[in-house]
This record gives sequence, structure tokens and C-alpha cells, in this order.
Amino acid sequence: MLNKEALYTSLKVVYGIALASAPIWGSGVLLATLMMNDSGRFKNRFQYGCLYSFIATPIALTFSLYRLYKGDRRALVALLPLITVSSYITCFFSFWKDKK
Repeated sequence: MLNKEALYTSLKVVYGIALASAPIWGSGVLLATLMMNDSGRFKNRFQYGCLYSFIATPIALTFSLYRLYKGDRRALVALLPLITVSSYITCFFSFWKDKK
């Protein structure tokens, strides 16, 4: 069984790597988000949702990494970046599955 300190240490490493590599993965995500209009299906509500989630992800990563480094062990702090990533994925797939 994995102890909690090892879990929080691994979260710090994963969030740190994700934050350090944000310019690399962020450029591809930004390009995919902005190219949604090229599909001929103008659904701004999903595109804006993806854009807001994309902007919130590095902020959530920074906040969670800082709070975990300072010793905050709440589950919301640890899972906050996953909420923004899952909202991006939901908006992205909703864009393509919408019937309008």
C-alpha cells in the first residue's frame, strides 16, 4: 500500500513536470482549441469552455504545487488540476458530439 507522503511527493513531481513542460503541451492544446472554428461548426460555447479550461490549468498547477509544497494535504488541493483538465476534455468532446 502506498503511503500518503509518497503519494503527495509523486504529485509534486508530476505537477512540477507538467508545469515546466506547459509551453510544449500548451502550444498544441492552444492550436487545437483555436482551430475548432476551421471545422465549419461554429460552437463558441464549447470553444470558450476549452479556452477557459486551458487558461486555468497552469494556474491550478501552480496553486496546487505551491500548496502541496507548503504542506497542505487536502484532497481538493491535490485534485484541482485534474478538474481543469477534465473540463477541457469534456468541452472538447462535447464540441464534436453536439448535433447543432
